[in-house]
Amino acid sequence: MAEGKATKETFVQALVALCQEKNYDKITVQDISQKASLNRQTFYYHFKDKNDLLHYAYYHRGLQYLVSDELALTNWEESVLKMLKEMQICHRFYLNTVTATPKVLTKEFNELAQRLFVRLFDEVDQEGALSQTDKEFYARFLAHGCGGILIDWLLAGADQPPITIAAQLFRFAKDIEFFAYRLYEKDWSER
Repeated sequence: MAEGKATKETFVQALVALCQEKNYDKITVQDISQKASLNRQTFYYHFKDKNDLLHYAYYHRGLQYLVSDELALTNWEESVLKMLKEMQICHRFYLNTVTATPKVLTKEFNELAQRLFVRLFDEVDQEGALSQTDKEFYARFLAHGCGGILIDWLLAGADQPPITIAAQLFRFAKDIEFFAYRLYEKDWSER
């Protein structure tokens, strides 16, 4: 098991390094295998294709911070900050791959963020005022918005400090929580 993870990480490192040298859409599985000093058969044992490796690389170079079971409204700013810092460190890789195929990161991020927002809504909505359908819609809406902010930040050079982006997103979430609470409180008092 550990050997398989090490091999996958070798391929990730090779892809990240190659993205420093050439455009993602010009990188082949053969290039990745050569850079990793492994054969193509080994690559295909672990990944379906280069986009499958890209999904794995995105997860292990940033998105993993959004899937912790301990992630809650009180600590998610810290996790987002860790993700953004990792993405800033690997900025050339992210810029290269997002420019070539933006839908891969958008899809990966949005799916993770949507699940996270549903969990956060579940945590906040103790009275059950929101339906599951509403929670999923709001979560999808917020995930797309945050995904757009993330892509814009990467395309703009990731030069805005990660702490600034994380703090803005955290304040936004807290404001939503505050105003939603006030609206539901008002709605319940009028009944």
